[in-house]
Amino acid sequence: MIDDMRDYYFDLRGYLVLENAVSPQDLAEMNGWVDDHWGHVEQPWQDGDRRQGRWIGHVHTHNYQGEDGVNFQNIVAAGAVFEKLIDHPSWIDLAKKYINAPINGLSIHENFLTVRGPGGYLYIHCGGHTPLFYLTFRHQYTGAWMVGQINVLIALTDIGPGDGATALIPGSHKSTEIHPRLLRDGKGIVADGGGQPAGTALGAQEVYLKAGDALFFTDAITHGSAERTNDGFRRSIVFRYSPRYVRERFNYELPDELLERLTPERRAILRPIPPRRPD
Repeated sequence: MIDDMRDYYFDLRGYLVLENAVSPQDLAEMNGWVDDHWGHVEQPWQDGDRRQGRWIGHVHTHNYQGEDGVNFQNIVAAGAVFEKLIDHPSWIDLAKKYINAPINGLSIHENFLTVRGPGGYLYIHCGGHTPLFYLTFRHQYTGAWMVGQINVLIALTDIGPGDGATALIPGSHKSTEIHPRLLRDGKGIVADGGGQPAGTALGAQEVYLKAGDALFFTDAITHGSAERTNDGFRRSIVFRYSPRYVRERFNYELPDELLERLTPERRAILRPIPPRRPD
């Protein structure tokens, strides 16, 4: 897709599909990591308490809600194949462009791997009505962009009908009208916690991906995921990019050995504002 057409579609719809973004070799290695830690999928919580995740080094099992599966937060600490995703050539230049990294810098707000089985889903959240600073979406006539957060969702397995695909409402990142599910007492809310899959929401469209494809979208768009009705598990990875002033969401620490081996470019994205300590 030529630059002007790609920019137009991203501005209009709020998302892009990047086909064959990740190599088959890297996919195999990432899926191998999941297979090696499948015990944490089957038993992700300490003493059955969803608030108490288990640790694999600096990777932590986590859950947003009961139905969204198991998230392996801080997945960048799981090995070199995940480190590649920090500044992956398939999307890093796009993220820098739309966030306007020369002015705003670049950071990773959150990075995690998700395994979601039958019955799993996410309800809808976000939208142009939401007054959250990281959901800013502006494109000036001068060509300057200012997008407050970009999600890159990488499919580790094929995600088709019945697989619990990501569901988006195209163009909702600019809408000032409030989605009916996000309306409470005449006011807009950030997320619908009512227990309804996003795929059933008014205007939602499921986005199907092949393993290795990436869904690149502004977090401002109203989104979530459809319910998985097929057998088996959906596997995906999400990296969320923001300006350098947006701190890491859950404040996970990075191991010293990881920081030491990272390239300066990757270290600057993971730790855009280094800690200031006495000599």
